[in-house]
Amino acid sequence: MRLSIIIPSYNQFQFIEATLKNIAELKELAKEIGVELEVILFDNQSNQPVQDILKKYSHLFDVLKIEPDKGQYDAINKGITLVTGDYWTWLNTDDLIDKKGITEIITCLKTSKPDYIYGDIETIDEYGNSLSMNTSGHFSLYSLTHQDASISQPGSFFKTKFTKEIGLLSAYKFAFDYEYILRILKNNGNVVKINAVVAQFRYYTLSKSGSRNPQFLIEQQQIAKKYGGSRFSRLNILLTLRIIKRKLF
Repeated sequence: MRLSIIIPSYNQFQFIEATLKNIAELKELAKEIGVELEVILFDNQSNQPVQDILKKYSHLFDVLKIEPDKGQYDAINKGITLVTGDYWTWLNTDDLIDKKGITEIITCLKTSKPDYIYGDIETIDEYGNSLSMNTSGHFSLYSLTHQDASISQPGSFFKTKFTKEIGLLSAYKFAFDYEYILRILKNNGNVVKINAVVAQFRYYTLSKSGSRNPQFLIEQQQIAKKYGGSRFSRLNILLTLRIIKRKLF
């Protein structure tokens, strides 16, 4: 079995070394359990401190490209076109993949071949302290478009053969992962949820999720409507109220 991890990178000097150390640990773990781990990193011409770190860890990368991109989704898409693994994911340069969690995923993939597999997430702060344990539970196309848009992308994996059929990520700034998972469900993808923490997701003021930018919620609202969401649904009403609140405060 071969897994591919795509890393979109841009100016996260504070966290990228911890992420690359995590990748080094995952590579050693993969060797021990007989799995190949491919690492593809696309960097959007980050500042010199980040370039120095990339050079220091260059031995980890199967592919390292430093070139302009149109945003995070575009860097990931460039990686998707190059993956050679049976399954792939992307890892942001401020997040981590849990070693026990990926072991659970690999164990599951050896006995079943889902199109998308995911687990739970531990939220950590900028210093690595645990804030909470989170799960999006067992979702469906209806629940994600009418009730709750929470998903668990970090640390989850997509079957390469299946994603070649449904295409690349759409050009959203924030919610491209939400749209992609809805697309998987719309195309009758086989989805498996494991009961294990699969990633540490870093939440802080300067992160996309922590910035409280209303565009994130606006994109979710637009995407939910595209995939059958109702203007009178619980999700749409909650998103509308949250958008108003963020715009005002």
